[in-house]
Amino acid sequence: MGSHGIKHGMRKEPEYRVWVGMKDRCYNPRNPQWMRWGGRGIKVCDEWRDDFMAFFRYVGKRPSAKHSIDRWPNNDGNYEPGNVRWATS
Repeated sequence: MGSHGIKHGMRKEPEYRVWVGMKDRCYNPRNPQWMRWGGRGIKVCDEWRDDFMAFFRYVGKRPSAKHSIDRWPNNDGNYEPGNVRWATS
């Protein structure tokens, strides 16, 4: 089940907020960060775009509050399996 029918109970968890922010940067032109993500063509893979739990199963718990989601090894690539990790600045 996708995250539209929220049944995962994780809406208040940091990973959920990261997922929402990731999608907002990529798809909401009103987001102040959109030009650096969506404006450059960065997208979220179909598997994760509408399914928080698919995203969470792949990335797991955020190791600490200092970690954010990072596109690696290809910073110009999409948020997708094989190109994301938790990282600190």
